[in-house]
Amino acid sequence: MLLILSLGLAPLGLIAILASIESARDNNTDRAQQTLSHLDIKAQRVSSLLSRSASTIRAASAAIALTPVGSGVCQSTLLRLHRAQTWPGRFALYGSDNNLRCTTPGFVPPAVAPADGKRSLIEISENGEALRFALFDDSGRLEGIGEFSREALADLTYLPGTDGNFDLTLIGGGREMQLRDGYEPGPLVNTVTGTVSIVDDRLHMRIALGELPVTAAELLMTLLPVLMWMLAAFIGWIVLDRLLLRPLLRMQRAIAAYQPGDRHVDLPALRTPAREINDLGRAFERVVHIVAQHEAELEAGIERQARLVREVHHRVKNNLQVVASLLNLHARASLNEEVAAAYASIQRRVDALAVVHRNHYAELEENRGVAVRPLISELGANLRATAPASAAGMAIRIDIEPLFVTQDVAVSVAFLITELVEFAMFCNARLVTISLVGSDTRTARLTIESDSLKGELACDEALIERFDRVVIGLSRQLRSALERDTERGRYSLDIAIVDQG
Repeated sequence: MLLILSLGLAPLGLIAILASIESARDNNTDRAQQTLSHLDIKAQRVSSLLSRSASTIRAASAAIALTPVGSGVCQSTLLRLHRAQTWPGRFALYGSDNNLRCTTPGFVPPAVAPADGKRSLIEISENGEALRFALFDDSGRLEGIGEFSREALADLTYLPGTDGNFDLTLIGGGREMQLRDGYEPGPLVNTVTGTVSIVDDRLHMRIALGELPVTAAELLMTLLPVLMWMLAAFIGWIVLDRLLLRPLLRMQRAIAAYQPGDRHVDLPALRTPAREINDLGRAFERVVHIVAQHEAELEAGIERQARLVREVHHRVKNNLQVVASLLNLHARASLNEEVAAAYASIQRRVDALAVVHRNHYAELEENRGVAVRPLISELGANLRATAPASAAGMAIRIDIEPLFVTQDVAVSVAFLITELVEFAMFCNARLVTISLVGSDTRTARLTIESDSLKGELACDEALIERFDRVVIGLSRQLRSALERDTERGRYSLDIAIVDQG
């Protein structure tokens, strides 16, 4: 859930992060532009220094050339040059015919190439330690030479209060003067460079520096959206877990503990502002009460129906027994043996049906179907009791497993056994064996074996034809093929079962 909330808030967090990064990048760019703007100030300082020096020398050049040596004009000019500059240089002034008039103490002016029509020359010394310039008048006469040391220019270009982590180089005439060497590049530092021209593009000043590092405040502003995103996801998860998920989990456990048939459900007392969860619990409790009420009504209805069905089976069984008794009375009162035999045959079938209803009535409480073992046992006893005098010595052997069948199957099985046993009685069989063995959980094998089924005993042809027709019809009602083994005198077929004892 925390992951899902984090993913849901991720687009907002990403937008905020990108905005913070872009803001920090803009701030870095502004600081880099501000630092580069300082380069123009540095170049202006150098250009102003050279311009003031040149203006002072040119202003005094004519007076120096016209006055004799030792007049003091040259020395006063040097004094003005030194006073006018915060960062003093060294100068040499010349008179007519390029004669040296005066110099700054200790300064030996270098040789200067002819002007070749130029009013001034400016260059960096070969060792890069000084910046020199020479001034000429219109006729090409040398007016003065000036020189500023690298240290003086470095102090001149330094702005107080600014970071000194930069490289500043003065370039001219293919030579370079390193005014500051304070920049240390690194793998994560973006280098910014800039160049400006000085003195009509005869000199260039180049700066190299890194973008200012991100401050703690900027880093915090960049990471703040991430922290807000994580905090929002965590707070959202806490609120969702404590006020929604945990109450729902307690409600789910209470509902899961509910078992069908329970009259009520134990719902926990939930303290959550989500009223819908409590409403859901109360709705489920109402459903439980309604279901319990309906189940009670269904149980009462089923109980009434069971009593009615039991009463129906009981009355049917009693009626069949009454009919069987009447048939028995008529058979005994009949003087005709064939009529008495017909009454007895009908009585045996009515007894078979009555036995099925009685056994079904006995099994209604458990609802497992009709028990086959007591059914066939009782049916065999009734058949022995109603056997004619000619079959008084016939034995009935029963081997039945405790199985249960539906009422329809029980009726067909009872009639089939009655037909086979009666046929054996009329054909003077000595023994009838009835067995029922379960084949699997759904079917069982019913086998009836008798001497009469071998075809060796003398039986009435009409009786055999009627017997075959009835047996085949009953096997069709059982939806099973009747297998006949005349050599062993055995009839077999599979019947459907519903349970095993």
